Amino acid sequence: MNIKKLLLLAVMPMIGLTVNAQEGSKVDFTPKKGDVTLAFTLGYNSYASVEAAPLFQSFYFTEAQSTNWSDKKLMVGFEAGWFVADLWKLSLGGGLNFTNNPGHPGVPGTIDAVNGDYDVYENMGELPNLVAVADARSFSYNVALGLDRYFKLKNVTNLMPYLGVRGGYAYGQNVKAYDEPYAMGKSTAETFNIRGAVAFGLDYYILPGFYLGAQIEPFAYTYNRTSQRVQDGIETMKANSHNFSFLAAPTIKIGLKLGKSNSGKNAYGDNSDELNRITNELRAIRENQPKEIIHVDTVRVKEDCPPATTEGLRAHVTFTIGQSRVTELEEMNIMAISEYLQKNPNAKAVVYGYADNGTGNDEINHRLAKQRADAVAQMLQSKYGVSANRIEVKSMQNREQAFETNNWNRVVVVTANN
Repeated sequence: MNIKKLLLLAVMPMIGLTVNAQEGSKVDFTPKKGDVTLAFTLGYNSYASVEAAPLFQSFYFTEAQSTNWSDKKLMVGFEAGWFVADLWKLSLGGGLNFTNNPGHPGVPGTIDAVNGDYDVYENMGELPNLVAVADARSFSYNVALGLDRYFKLKNVTNLMPYLGVRGGYAYGQNVKAYDEPYAMGKSTAETFNIRGAVAFGLDYYILPGFYLGAQIEPFAYTYNRTSQRVQDGIETMKANSHNFSFLAAPTIKIGLKLGKSNSGKNAYGDNSDELNRITNELRAIRENQPKEIIHVDTVRVKEDCPPATTEGLRAHVTFTIGQSRVTELEEMNIMAISEYLQKNPNAKAVVYGYADNGTGNDEINHRLAKQRADAVAQMLQSKYGVSANRIEVKSMQNREQAFETNNWNRVVVVTANN
């Protein structure tokens, strides 16, 4: 294996990707729980292979197969991954090979090789003996399992380093049989590797469904056992080896990501420091000015918003046109209401849904207003544990509007008070 070439292939793309990522977009393409990754890998050959000994030898020996990754050739492989949580991934890789080489019988010549008739000058003009071609079969497979813990970088949105463990098993077999009258059965060789390693890598999610990665194993251990049985009825020869490697098996990956996160979202995700900062600001505002919660990064409470008239908390959950799904930024306001209700056990919430009168007819808008109110009430109950008997759900019935500005009325107004 050309180690320098592979290291260059693995490291140089990641340097470029890191520089690009630091200038990068604020759209988060990183995977989330439930996402699946499929990647082609370029790294060392992880198969175990062995060759059965030929027949008709006076002496036989066997030795353990090399498990030194630097002795292996480059190989294109395949790896599948599943994010069991936002930052935890299970991975599976492997492959299978089968080869069949049909044998051919030998062709006897006129030289008496059995009785030692090897004199070159005496055998001039004689026909040589053609030895039989072995009927050979080779079978090999390998499987590797891994568990990785990913980490989010504060200033680089889509670059994710990870640290993980790997476990693998590889098996190879080769069988040869000769169509010769004095052949004493088949020759069989088997080998297997058991491997464990610590892995470190970087994945950079360039697009919603596409990523590049590089990986290296700071430490790896491989056990090999090889056996040879040259003829039926003869004792099997065995050999084994232990290999310890450091900074081993550099690998590059080109992969696809499949899942709901491929739609992309604002980099202020559920686990981001930025969202935590905004949430803390909201909490501080609520504690200092309990009559109203201020909207962040969305529209809307301006001079024509009627002021709260009761001691408590008021939040506005806004929606895009024609939609009733609560977005993540809007969910922060629902969370604020739930925390207020938790701190005030006697308080109740009124959830009032609206739709703007500028689009759609009255029937559609009334139905949409109710769907929006139901969505907010359902989230308060199912996600934040607020009892249904503490929530009153209402929605517009006669084109009534919460705000004078039409577009602001794609909203659910939630009021919580004692």
